Amino acid sequence: MIAKRALAVLACLAALAGLASAGPDPKRKVIVLEFRSGSSALTGIANQIVATLAKQTSLQILGPDQVRATYGDHLDQAISKCAGEAECIARIGARVGATEVILVGVSELGDVILTMQRIEVEGHVVSARIADSLASGATPNDDKIAYYLAKLLPPSDFLRFGVIDIISTQAGALVTIGGERRGKTPIPPLRLDAPATYVIRVEKSGFTPFQTKVELPADGELKVEAFLTHASHTAWYAHWYVLAIGAALVAGGAGGGIYFATRPAPSNMVPVVVTYH
Repeated sequence: MIAKRALAVLACLAALAGLASAGPDPKRKVIVLEFRSGSSALTGIANQIVATLAKQTSLQILGPDQVRATYGDHLDQAISKCAGEAECIARIGARVGATEVILVGVSELGDVILTMQRIEVEGHVVSARIADSLASGATPNDDKIAYYLAKLLPPSDFLRFGVIDIISTQAGALVTIGGERRGKTPIPPLRLDAPATYVIRVEKSGFTPFQTKVELPADGELKVEAFLTHASHTAWYAHWYVLAIGAALVAGGAGGGIYFATRPAPSNMVPVVVTYH
């Protein structure tokens, strides 16, 4: 009995350790706010950061204008009153339901000083901070912004995925994606790196292999239906009478000939449904 209790305690501790080591939710709500100390430099820097985060992460990103629509027109006064203090800024984040706040600071002391703080709303603490000195008139490009954000946020935030759900007309068919075997049908939906291009091949002995190429968007889901036909079956367009009709049409006029010559074979038609989650 004691041994069982000890095992239960160890299991609970292991579970808690796993939760503690897990990274933050990659789809958490993060707001970007801007605090200026009498500087008009780097106009639009907050929106540039928002655009980069939206492109490279799956975070729910709200820029200053979006936050203002929820918080109210006095947002700028509230940020100014906080003067960069983490607990005060965290209260603004809590009011709009954010998990974190990225506070962008712009000031001038000869050079332009750009700072970014990552503030945890629940803990009211700064979990990461960066600062850079820029020459007057200089503006960081998108690559530089991405470099800053990679220092500010955990690496897991920049890992994006999509889902490919493959449905085959035949059970026991081997599924290969990007040259890697993924098992035999039926298989569960596969979570893969995205955005990316993948070549999908589904094959089974005695059947004509199915192959297609798909573009998997980040945070999207592709449903691919793989139709496998018996290899012994002759496709409709290969029958002698279809070829004879096609030859006659080619002889009779270019219009019919183009139709038969360019009509796609239906054996590998790929119904692909894209959804986002």
